Amino acid sequence: MRRGATHREFESHPLRLMNIVVGVELFVYILWLVGLIFVVAGFVAMFAGPHWRGVPYVPTSRKRIEAMLEMSKVKPGEYVVDLGSGDGRIVIAFARHGAHVDGYELNPTLVFLARLRIWCIGYSSQANIHMRNYWHVDLSRFDIVTIFGFPPMMDAIRKKFERELRPGTRILSNSFQLPGWKSIGKKRRSLFV
Repeated sequence: MRRGATHREFESHPLRLMNIVVGVELFVYILWLVGLIFVVAGFVAMFAGPHWRGVPYVPTSRKRIEAMLEMSKVKPGEYVVDLGSGDGRIVIAFARHGAHVDGYELNPTLVFLARLRIWCIGYSSQANIHMRNYWHVDLSRFDIVTIFGFPPMMDAIRKKFERELRPGTRILSNSFQLPGWKSIGKKRRSLFV
């Protein structure tokens, strides 16, 4: 359409109008497709990615977190670590009770979401999420350890605990008992201390 063309002249060229409509439709379709790719990639990163590394993301229920808090007897100022912290809900719960909490998670999507949640509710000074493999973390400074492990890894994690934890450290294993260790408490099916 030439500069200064009238509306009638534009209507007289239906191919130009059709080209614009097709261009807009194509743009919207491409935008939708890119969005779909990001959504699918996000789900793969959140659920399937960790599964390939050994432990999939399984959110802990509010009731189970309350039971963990009760069983741990957490006190303000204690140091807590959550191994495989997922979306940070256990980290936040212990921070609300006055503990200094570190969570370790490998999934970048979950790390981002957990850090965002912690920042939004104002617990950044006492709760941290690290994107790091907890197998390479020294656990000796913690008073309480929480973990949601799976049977194939529980023997190895027990050995790590025996090497690194101080006597009296409270361990909360969500779902699976550490082999060879006697549980001193069991609340809500399959939560061990």
